[in-house]
Amino acid sequence: MMFSILICALTFGAAGCASFEFSEQAIQAAMAEVDYGNFSSETLTGEAWKAFAKKDYPKLFAYTRKCIELYGEEAKKMNAAMKSYEPSSTASDKWALNDVGACHFMMAEAYVDMKMYPEAVQTYRTLAGDYKYCQCWDPKGWFWRPAENADLRADRYEHLE
Repeated sequence: MMFSILICALTFGAAGCASFEFSEQAIQAAMAEVDYGNFSSETLTGEAWKAFAKKDYPKLFAYTRKCIELYGEEAKKMNAAMKSYEPSSTASDKWALNDVGACHFMMAEAYVDMKMYPEAVQTYRTLAGDYKYCQCWDPKGWFWRPAENADLRADRYEHLE
């Protein structure tokens, strides 16, 4: 998980101006071609952050979909059992929740970048509802909370086309 967290922080500054092709066909082609490594949530999320940084959205969605497919139910269970955020000393114990939440965050941000606002709104709402207590490590020394303002972000894009 620490590797994916490091990638997370590095990509926010590195998300440059790459062009992108985005279609279901492009995602399916990427899903057939990408290396999922050991299929761990850490690996999938780390690769998703790399694709996010490059704005390689077909690969981003290939990795995030696989992570959600494999770990989404476990993440929901973790979130449902919580009443508040996990303390930073044990936050990484919620690995599925943190990685699946990060995947939803990346997907929503990618949708916004592509001006696919209805999809962004739906993804932000899912993040806020099902993965509310996810946290991502910033190498600067703290956890940040992707779902914390997800409803506000959804509201911002709800009426855009």
